[in-house]
Amino acid sequence: MGRYIKQIAAAVIVILLVTIIASACNKNKSTTKDSAVTEKTVEIMKLATTKQQINSELSGNLMPLEEVTASFETGGRITSLPLKEGEYVQAGSVIAQIDDEDYMLQVENAKAASSQARAGLEQVENGATEHEKIQAQAMLDKARTSYDKAKADYDRANSLHQASAISQSDYEKAQTVMIAAQKDLENAEQAHATVIEGPRSEIKAQTRAAYQQSVVGQEKASLLLEKTRLKAPISGTIISKLSTLGQLISAGTPVYKIGAIDKLKVVLPVSDREISQWQVGKLVTLNLYGQKREGTVKYIYPATEQNTGTIGTEVWVENPDHNWFAGQVVKATSTLKEKEAVWAPIDAVVSAGTGKPYVFLYQNKKAVKRTVTVGELVNDHLEITSGVKAGDVIIASGADRLFDGDPVTPLGGE
Repeated sequence: MGRYIKQIAAAVIVILLVTIIASACNKNKSTTKDSAVTEKTVEIMKLATTKQQINSELSGNLMPLEEVTASFETGGRITSLPLKEGEYVQAGSVIAQIDDEDYMLQVENAKAASSQARAGLEQVENGATEHEKIQAQAMLDKARTSYDKAKADYDRANSLHQASAISQSDYEKAQTVMIAAQKDLENAEQAHATVIEGPRSEIKAQTRAAYQQSVVGQEKASLLLEKTRLKAPISGTIISKLSTLGQLISAGTPVYKIGAIDKLKVVLPVSDREISQWQVGKLVTLNLYGQKREGTVKYIYPATEQNTGTIGTEVWVENPDHNWFAGQVVKATSTLKEKEAVWAPIDAVVSAGTGKPYVFLYQNKKAVKRTVTVGELVNDHLEITSGVKAGDVIIASGADRLFDGDPVTPLGGE
């Protein structure tokens, strides 16, 4: 019996020893496994005092520096329309023509009317010729002779009528002849006076006004004829052709759109909060599909756009080769200011909920949590105003996966 108990006791001791040894092995394996899991590979960086540029990035459509729609000031049928899109024109050159036949006839009629009015004015101002004076005197003498005879015949007929020697009819006939002769004499005297003394001042003024009116009519007809030729209002490039040859148009119908594209402009919608940092003369980098050019702020509009709360800022850019086109969208970048500070990548700063932001310092191959105070966010970098300083080494990425005291291995070594 005692021997049996001793065997059982020995077996229990063996089992306990095996269990303890196995547990110790498992614990060592677990510890090794846990160490491998918690040691993380991270990217580190040394903080330094650097400058960050605070930029404004906007976009807008390119436009010609100057753009006009050319149209006739009078109507007609287009007989010449020689230019095509893309051709360059000088200001004042003829770019289209309408049928001018009717307008030329109006000019000729106006010239004839003006010549006739001028001749009448010269006649009034120069007075009568010697021949006209002799004729006027002869007409006056003839009228006076006729009146004298008619007066004598009337006086005789009147005496006979009172004596009842002639009929009432013969008396009235003599009276009528005398009255007509008297009227002819008055007209002859007036005509003679006009010839000898010249027209009255009001007649001269009326004749002079009629001549001036005829001159204005001639100038108006010539101006209308001139308007049958459409001239380029500015120097520039034909952007679009808006009418066709043979088309019957009225005054004001668009014919060409012309733009000055040696320089282009873009109106940027600048926030009213930032407008104080924009000035006339400020340089702006314009980017069109990777091609960059420097533009210059020329105008800042005086009012805020009600719908957007932005202020139009006009930027001009050179376009000597005409290889940037109106309507294309460009991206504009302008440096508003530069700030010198200690900056950390945004991925290095952890901010969870309402807690204070923090970073992890790299110290003795461990992540050491350090609370920081942050300022502005610029170009994906946060300004660090306190908590760490230039020269400190921080974990630049993967900070959100770390805990204070975690062992870490720098990417690529220290």
